[in-house]
Amino acid sequence: MHVRIVQKIDRDPGLLAIAHRNLARWGKQRDPEPPTWLKEWQHILRQPWPRVAAVMSEQSETACRLRQSSPFAGVLTTEERRKIYEAFRT
Repeated sequence: MHVRIVQKIDRDPGLLAIAHRNLARWGKQRDPEPPTWLKEWQHILRQPWPRVAAVMSEQSETACRLRQSSPFAGVLTTEERRKIYEAFRT
């Protein structure tokens, strides 16, 4: 799913703002000390887009863990997500 998100942001870099807004909102909802994953994503999103894209699509244990709390919710439409899920069911 994150590979599709990377492709979509490559075509429309303005979509990266969705992840920044999600992190900002989540940060406000947390205790004074944010969880590690939130701080990690904040750090990652300060990097140049090619580095962010690499983290999003790499197969490392850290990247897999980070994708479990991805700030990219809302980048893909419901229809795009449905097509991805269907592709994995077949």
